[in-house]
Amino acid sequence: MKTCLLIILIFFIPKAQAEFDSLDRYCSKQIDQLRLFYVNGMFTSSDDFRKNLAWLDNFQMTKLGKYLKGREPTGSYNKDEDLHMQIYEVAKQKYGDLSPFSNKYHLITAILGGTVDSLSQENIAHIESVIEEVFSSVTYSKLNDTDYRNAYQKLLFQMHSCNRIILIGHSQGNFYTNALFEETISTYQYSDGYLASDYPLVGLAAIATPTSSIGGSLGEEYKEIISHLTLDEDWFMRAVRILFGSLPSNYSAESLFDSTGHGLIDAYLRNNAVANAISAKIEFSIQNQTPFPLFEQHPVNSDAFSHIGYSTINKVLDLKFESGGVYRYYNIPILLWDKLYYSTSMGKVFNDNIRGQYPFNKLDIESMTYLKMTSLEPVAKVEK
Repeated sequence: MKTCLLIILIFFIPKAQAEFDSLDRYCSKQIDQLRLFYVNGMFTSSDDFRKNLAWLDNFQMTKLGKYLKGREPTGSYNKDEDLHMQIYEVAKQKYGDLSPFSNKYHLITAILGGTVDSLSQENIAHIESVIEEVFSSVTYSKLNDTDYRNAYQKLLFQMHSCNRIILIGHSQGNFYTNALFEETISTYQYSDGYLASDYPLVGLAAIATPTSSIGGSLGEEYKEIISHLTLDEDWFMRAVRILFGSLPSNYSAESLFDSTGHGLIDAYLRNNAVANAISAKIEFSIQNQTPFPLFEQHPVNSDAFSHIGYSTINKVLDLKFESGGVYRYYNIPILLWDKLYYSTSMGKVFNDNIRGQYPFNKLDIESMTYLKMTSLEPVAKVEK
């Protein structure tokens, strides 16, 4: 019996390892697929979290449909029980003697119960003063370590797909997406060996953000792949901005469905103009993400090249010449990529249609820095 088990293990383990190595080698084939990763704000129930994911799925399909979906939107549920308890204790101290028929009582119970979007205009008119009174006594920007580590582990699983990732934070969830962006860019290494800091394929879209910056300490360096949108009419953010110096609002649109102007669905995603503005910012981020070297996508039988690869999103073409040098060409139309890929003489197509006509860099794949460097443009061998 032991002998049989040993034979089975000897037979299957190398096969499984080979399959893993194959997937690892062609990580670059997955870089033109898109995934959304969402972290919610406070007072979001688990049912509302799932509802928000469903709306984000619709948002991705209708507003970002030109990008191949890696999977339906996913994310990490931010319970943030510590913050909830802080707010509850402060509210109990400040408003313990309130009449249950008063506007402030209705506001506090709605905030704690996550039902602010059901309040009347009369109640909403008092929301800024109540938020200022309550939130001035809580540590609003503190991350719950358990929630954050759970979010980071879930994000890592998505990063392993080698798809492009857009982190979407709403309200207080932006403190988490900021930290996730910073840690991922600083530490993550793709299975092909490339570093996210050199080739960032994760972007950040902050919605109704209470943070004073986007992207943490890396925000300025990676400003072309991060964005934020907060409505002028967002009552919550107007109050929080006074207390914490949050980023200014940058879009104006009245909501027909949410008198607070704050809800992810009713104030932001359900409004077509606002959703279009958010998607435009996300598209800009996607277009400015930098794919790692792609030549491993396609080993080819050519006298000129050993491997070639292409990104339909960034329009970059990576060529590994038979000499071993890897060159990246920019602004390559997809029709030209098709012509090269299906050609019986890749060297001729390159010399006639690409060489001398498009900007390029040589990629330093020998070092661990993976920095781009300029070089003399090579001439490809032509198949006989």
